[in-house]
Amino acid sequence: MSHPHADARILVASEDRELNSALAGLLSAYRPESNADGSAAVLQAIEQRPALRLLVIGDLHPGSSALDLLESVKRQRPEISVLVLSSHPTIDHATESIRRGAEDFVPIPYSEELVLKEVARILEAAELRDRVDSLDQLVATRYGFERVISRATRMRAVFDRANAASRSDTPVLIVGETGTGKELIARAIHANSRRSKRPFVPINCAALPRDLVESEIFGHRRGAFSGAFADHPGLFVAAHGGTLFLDEIGELPLDIQAKLLRVLQDGEVRPVGGLESRRVDVRIITASNRSFTVMRDSRMRPDLFFRLSVLVIEIPPLRERRDDLPLLIAHFLGALRDRGVHRVEGLDPQALDLLSDYPFPGNIRELENMLEGLAVTLPPGRTTIRAEDVRDWLRRRGTPAPDRTSDATHVPLNLHDLEAWAIGEALRQAHGNKSRAAQMLGISRDTLYRKLHEFGMQAEVPDSLT
Repeated sequence: MSHPHADARILVASEDRELNSALAGLLSAYRPESNADGSAAVLQAIEQRPALRLLVIGDLHPGSSALDLLESVKRQRPEISVLVLSSHPTIDHATESIRRGAEDFVPIPYSEELVLKEVARILEAAELRDRVDSLDQLVATRYGFERVISRATRMRAVFDRANAASRSDTPVLIVGETGTGKELIARAIHANSRRSKRPFVPINCAALPRDLVESEIFGHRRGAFSGAFADHPGLFVAAHGGTLFLDEIGELPLDIQAKLLRVLQDGEVRPVGGLESRRVDVRIITASNRSFTVMRDSRMRPDLFFRLSVLVIEIPPLRERRDDLPLLIAHFLGALRDRGVHRVEGLDPQALDLLSDYPFPGNIRELENMLEGLAVTLPPGRTTIRAEDVRDWLRRRGTPAPDRTSDATHVPLNLHDLEAWAIGEALRQAHGNKSRAAQMLGISRDTLYRKLHEFGMQAEVPDSLT
């Protein structure tokens, strides 16, 4: 049987019953619950109230047990925000309250306008976190390990290490080329960890403007800089109790790397323009499209790099796990059918052969986008992607496909076709780089361009982009 106050969002707790009554009256629009029976009763109350999002602790004074209550609340229900009111508002008490996890500190006598403003801000942030949690639950069902599609031998080590990572809070570094599914693996680790019910907060470090990196990650106080019109908690606070995924970690400026290292060492984050630090409980997963060796030798701080790379997961590119192509194609085509994009049943064998030869520099993301592009351009009534569809797509990407025959080597014997095949094969091995392909063929680049035009293989993108 549920508790009669199970849906209460605010709990006011003070041993001063007069203060309790005044605060409850001030916050009456939120239908708060009041409790003046001591710490044990408050802890029991928050355990029985799953909807509780804000605890208002009143009358904090030297030697008060309220600080211990604050710490116990944050340990038992870290998602609950705590607003502290104190009749002895010293800097030391304020700093200690914030350090132990209070959202803010208000002196007594208090401004009713300030208290109402703080409560509204805290509940708005809690509502946002609840929406993130709901989305995270959906993500957990979509991004478990069973959703990572692969039978390739090269992926077994990835699954083994990712499963091991999900059983601990050890920092993880995921390395792999763009489009290999690094965030998918990170989400799977989170979804299978003890933190699965808390937020998964992803951020691409390379996409953050240089002047906003520190503020976005660590937060800022109102007035800390021009344009800071309100407090911003930052990503560490948003991820409290859950996982913070820092993609392209190598792009962080060195001064931000130093601050990140301090947060990892101390478990406390201090916002820009703030004097006090706040405890955070966050699991860190990072990723990079550079190799582990390049990461180690890059401009990253060595102490931060080794702190983040306790467990390294290397995801192989799609060209090294070609056995997964049929599985991935079937999955993506099924997803397109479910979305009503186009009912494509599959690829003919020649089309699959062509894709097996393609290096997929954009990896799985490129495969998914390619299949959607081909699906939406199929003629009405056709439900199979053919070899000529794939050839057209490859040609538009500047990587002409060779003509494959039924013999064992797939090399044409007709001299005209053989020359076209050799050019296509050179371009394939050179990943579309025409200068390198010309060197492999022993011809000049101008000659290669002439041949491409002659065989109808002229690329539609400049050489600098291939």
